[in-house]
Amino acid sequence: MPSSANRGPRPARILIVESNQDGTVGGSYQALFDLAVRVDRARFEPIVLFYQDNVFVSRLRARGIEVVLFDEIAVKEREINKSGQPVAKLLGFGTAVLRRRRELRRLRIDLLHLNNSPGVGNDDWLPAARLVGIPCVVTAMGETGRPRRRIHRWLYRRFDLYLAISRHMADVLREQGVDPDRIELVYLGVDFENLRARKERSSEAVRTELGVAQDQLLVLMVGNIRAWKGQREVIAALLLLPEKIRARLRVCFAGATASIDSGYEAELRDEIAAGGLGDCVSFLGFRPDVPDLYGAADIAVHASTTPEPFGLVVPEAMALNCAVIAASSGGPAEVITPGTGFLCDPSEPEEYARALERLVRDESLRQAIAAAGPARAALFSIERTVEGTERVYQRALKRSSRRKSD
Repeated sequence: MPSSANRGPRPARILIVESNQDGTVGGSYQALFDLAVRVDRARFEPIVLFYQDNVFVSRLRARGIEVVLFDEIAVKEREINKSGQPVAKLLGFGTAVLRRRRELRRLRIDLLHLNNSPGVGNDDWLPAARLVGIPCVVTAMGETGRPRRRIHRWLYRRFDLYLAISRHMADVLREQGVDPDRIELVYLGVDFENLRARKERSSEAVRTELGVAQDQLLVLMVGNIRAWKGQREVIAALLLLPEKIRARLRVCFAGATASIDSGYEAELRDEIAAGGLGDCVSFLGFRPDVPDLYGAADIAVHASTTPEPFGLVVPEAMALNCAVIAASSGGPAEVITPGTGFLCDPSEPEEYARALERLVRDESLRQAIAAAGPARAALFSIERTVEGTERVYQRALKRSSRRKSD
């Protein structure tokens, strides 16, 4: 049996925290999963912590990755924060920090990675990491706006390193006062091999299920149903189309609706009914078969009214030969180039209407854009994301080691 001296250093234990608590499962979960299952296990050992149970828990455990659930703790902490009592909230803050410090020690964590935004976790996980003496890196995967309290603005700038998932998010970080030397541009990536392997049903079977006629084009919009995702803007664009063009389209919204967004969905349904779009637009709810949907679709639409930090749905749709129409701000503008899709302003539904009409009328254009998509999308691969993230991990660990030795 080889001695321990010949085994080399153990892998650094990385705790990756997903703090979403709205009941939906979006792109941040997929990004976390794709990273955790591909990180170099000879150098890094991932442990994942979720605030809510979700479909990725069993998937990660099936791949031999330890998963911790903070669901009961998160519920209690939310109740304290909702109490409105200053003393209770202050005590709750201190307790939350100490609870996270204990967890980091229990799990023997060497590096903490917060998966969502520098605006989330900077007042509990970041101080806990400092108390334990380990580095804390954060992915800038979403905008939380400028912190209102001075202490939170200060904490926002105190992470060791920042992974910006697009140039847009790197700009947001700099605007918030983050030192540019601590920002690393690491685009989100897609596991294209897995994406294609998950296609199980034929295009014809999916189109039949969705009621797409032979002379119709299937338009797919993937994303949770919430106002900033732009479903309302797509409906407005449909209402601007000539009736003959609109009759050629079957539009499907694929995505879950959190309880907080149920009123928004109800408003959308009312607008669809009032506009006579009932035969044109459908809500599919959460769908585990998104690759099948993309494989059957002719056009994919993205219309986020708030600049998308990246927008995984864009390269996913491009990789599966959809002609893509996306918002002209945020991450999608860095993915789509001339000839690989349309970029439109969601605040101008006329632009989306014109793009849809062009794709309906010009089959050769639609096919050319769809054919050009995979090569462009391939530049945003999960392999590049993992490589960049591992580089950030290594840099953070080296910085921490140098500080301890000084």
